[in-house]
This record gives sequence, C-alpha cells and structure tokens, in this order.
Amino acid sequence: MPLNFDAIIVAGGRGSRLGGVSKADLQVGGQRLLDRVLLAARHARQRIVVGLVDVPDGVRQIVEDPPGSGPAAGLVAGLEAIPESAEWTLVLACDLPGAEKAVPQLLRAALDGGDADGHCLGAEDGTPQWLLGIHRSEALRRAAADYGDPRQRSVRGLLAPLRLNVIADVAEVGKDVDTWGDYEAWDRRWRDAMEAEHEGWHQFVRQACEAVDIDPTRVDINAVLDMTREVAHAGARPMAPVSAYLLGLATGLDAEADPERLRRVIEDVATAAPVPKEHS
Repeated sequence: MPLNFDAIIVAGGRGSRLGGVSKADLQVGGQRLLDRVLLAARHARQRIVVGLVDVPDGVRQIVEDPPGSGPAAGLVAGLEAIPESAEWTLVLACDLPGAEKAVPQLLRAALDGGDADGHCLGAEDGTPQWLLGIHRSEALRRAAADYGDPRQRSVRGLLAPLRLNVIADVAEVGKDVDTWGDYEAWDRRWRDAMEAEHEGWHQFVRQACEAVDIDPTRVDINAVLDMTREVAHAGARPMAPVSAYLLGLATGLDAEADPERLRRVIEDVATAAPVPKEHS
C-alpha cells in the first residue's frame, strides 16, 4: 500500500558560504539541485516549494512572509498552504543531491509503522538532519502551533519536541551542499555514477562514430545531455533535440571551434525559444 504524503521543499535561503548563490539553482551532475529533490518527492500527493525559485509544471510555489525569514518560517508557510494534509508530510531542503536515495529510506520507515512522530536521516551519533525527514502531519502541525512565530528561528527548535526516529545515514546520501567543497564532491560523485551508468551509451557512440567516420573523442555525451536538459527545463522542450542537432552541425563545420563555447551559444539561443502554448 503506497504511503499517503505531501512534500514541502524549503528553498528560500541563500548560501552564505557559497557567495550568496541560490542553492536551488546550482547544477550538480548536470541537473538543478531543486529538480533532483523534486524528483525524489515525485510520489507525493502534492509538492510545495517555498522560496523565490522557478518550479516546473505541477509543482506549487509559495514564499514565506517576509521572504528570507528562515527555514522554520518556510516550513510553516508550506504547512499553511495545505488546507487538508495527507497523513504524512515529507520535509526536505533544496540542497540535497542524494535525495533520490535518501527519501525511499524515509518512506519505508513511515510504512513500517511504530509510534514515532517522524523519521529523519542523521549522523551515526544520532544527530538528525532536520530538513531531511518525514513526519506525521498532525504531530507536525501541533509542533508548529506550539512553536509560535517561526521567523528567524530554527527548524531544530520546531521539530525537537517530536518523538523522532533517526536513521543512520551510513551511505552519506543525506549530506547537503553548504560549501563549494561540498558542491565539487557531489558533482564529481554524480558524474562518476553517470559515467558508469552510461558505459553502454559510450559503446553506442563509438560504434555510430565508426559507422559514419567521426572521431568519437569529439562527442561529449554529458555536455550534450546538459544542454538539452537545460533547454527542456526552460520550457522549450521541442528544441532540445534540435539544439543537439545544431551543436553537431556547428562542431562539424569548424573542427577548431571550442565545443564548450558553441554549446553555450546554442543553449542561450534555444532557451529563449518560444514556449509552446500548452507549457505557457
């Protein structure tokens, strides 16, 4: 029996140790952090993103009042945006590159029963990752009401009164992105995984290149996937394969051209293409 849950993704903060960039919009392994987290929460009854960020179709976006008043305020705003909650509420930060592996652990814990108010991934010493958990909605709403004004206050203070089951994050899939070192480690981790997963694709590319007499070292699979993913995310989905075709033509016309520069030029033009009416 599938779990009945809503998802709240807190995305209103700026990474002070990252120079103030929007964590939600950072690309890790060629995909936006927020999109990775939303994918992990895809089975939620409804997904609420709290913060001034772009969200894809089918996802509701709200902003805490006032904007930037902290993650606890964002969490409470997310709860208030759901008039009738599901039995459980999944609470996630937007900067969790490993969310797709972490969330199933939380869902299994909730399905297994027990009398805990919620489940969080955490360190082996029992310290919870406060923005990586799933909670009984009734208990979470009660804790939010008891907490009072959440602005500029901690999520830890809001959730600490709950009876929480902390799941040891042995594989470190719940580590967030706080520093550029974290970002580089996660980006490398994702790209290494993609390389292993895509080995069959590399074989296809080598065979296709041999068949049409093209140097396979000139084909950067990850770069093409990054470009087409970015174009599709901008809403111009039909232009994603067209942009890949244009990149191939441009690279073939000038063997000395910088493929990275060509990719960025085509990506910039393609993302400005008109959005089909059904996506506008």
